Amino acid sequence: MTKMFLIISMLITLPIQMSVVRYNYSYYGEVLHSAPGMNFATYFNEKTLGVTLSSPEDMVVYENEIYVVDSKTNQMVIIDSNFDLVQEYETFDLSTAYYDELVSQGVDDPVALTLSSPFGIDVKDSGIYIADTGNYRIIKLNHQFEVIDVFSNIDDATFDEINFEPRKITVDASERMYVVAKNVYEGIIELDSSGTFNRFTGVNPIRLNPIEIFQRSLMTEEQLAQLQLYLPTEYTNVSIDDKSFIYATSKPSENNAENAIQLINPKGVDVIKRNGYHPPMGDIQYMQGMNNYVITGPSDLVDITTTDDGIYTVLDQKRSRLFTYDSEGNLLYINGDDGSQSDKFSEGVALAYLNDDLLVLDRKTRTVIVYRLTEFGLSVNQAIAYHAAGEFELASQIWEEVLILNTNYEIAYNGIGKYYLREGDFKTAMEYFNLGHDQYYYSKAFKGYRNELIKANFGYIFGAVALIGVGLIALKIRSTYKKGGSVLYED
Repeated sequence: MTKMFLIISMLITLPIQMSVVRYNYSYYGEVLHSAPGMNFATYFNEKTLGVTLSSPEDMVVYENEIYVVDSKTNQMVIIDSNFDLVQEYETFDLSTAYYDELVSQGVDDPVALTLSSPFGIDVKDSGIYIADTGNYRIIKLNHQFEVIDVFSNIDDATFDEINFEPRKITVDASERMYVVAKNVYEGIIELDSSGTFNRFTGVNPIRLNPIEIFQRSLMTEEQLAQLQLYLPTEYTNVSIDDKSFIYATSKPSENNAENAIQLINPKGVDVIKRNGYHPPMGDIQYMQGMNNYVITGPSDLVDITTTDDGIYTVLDQKRSRLFTYDSEGNLLYINGDDGSQSDKFSEGVALAYLNDDLLVLDRKTRTVIVYRLTEFGLSVNQAIAYHAAGEFELASQIWEEVLILNTNYEIAYNGIGKYYLREGDFKTAMEYFNLGHDQYYYSKAFKGYRNELIKANFGYIFGAVALIGVGLIALKIRSTYKKGGSVLYED
């Protein structure tokens, strides 16, 4: 019986486990064959670069240069867009201003700084920010790679009990830093440009079901103290867009499997759109519990990166997959494959877009895998870009081309439907929204179509209503006359 169950389980999950770059999810949650949005293009690693990498942890692209930090060699490596080494840094001299500041504070003969287990990096016009985790600090460099500031003493009660161990960092246009730190569950740490603690933002809420809430209401304080501690989910990574909205990923849990991707506005509220068929969370079909034959549990999302058109990609470290969504939360395409070959990755830790190419940093093989858009992926992205720019007819034409490449691509039907809806062709829009299973826009098209029919046939409808009204009045008069005549006859 157990053997039969395992065989059935493997057959059910076979499309998910093996057709990694060839599937998507339908409206009904079924695994469908799909054209890949991206294909492997090339790779580079320590051998091609001529450097030593032991445990690369994070990667960011700035002005077509790639910055990588390694937590074991304790260095920062810079690579150009041709994937050739630019420079590697193990020590950082102090800028004159920072040197003088330290001297004025009583530090005798300040020396150059070195890193200890750096896990995060971000590069902006304002400088280079490194999460120097092992030294419990954030180092800020200028673009001459000199230290201009160090942030280590975070003035919040949270760090009275634990060390400040920054792991990931992103910085906005006002030089505010947003930091994911180890063992911090209150949210993402927001620091101002001087390193002063502002607040925790994007607090990941605890979700209790009604039964758990009711049970807790009946418990004593002693019973509550014995319960397993419910903690908000720990964030895994952060990235920021030009509007200072924070894209964040967090670890999945029993209370948080569908909330592992967030878009946090400046007020600290998650405003990510979940208008797709399924919430943006990576794989929506997976086995629960322990199984030696297949990977179980929800996706383990460890990084997120975005494009200018609101398209974002998340990295699932558990199954070595890349899930790309549009700004509405529609799953566009899935890529990636687990393995140690040059076109695969097995322990992805970071993502970055280099123009239209997607870079994946594999910690285990110390390699960066480069994915390039296929004809299908390029068409999908182009249609979304046209729609975002208000070029709805052009977007519709591209969606038609997408359907030629992939007839199962339900999102394309909705894209075409939106064009006809804007053009006022409600009947045609309804047909496309029906094919795309978009109930929201189908209702809008239906309402427009209904109003159109009413307007076109108003004279007939008014005449029919008037005729019915006259008929009802005549029947009432006739009924009254008969009743009166009957009474008169009896007298």
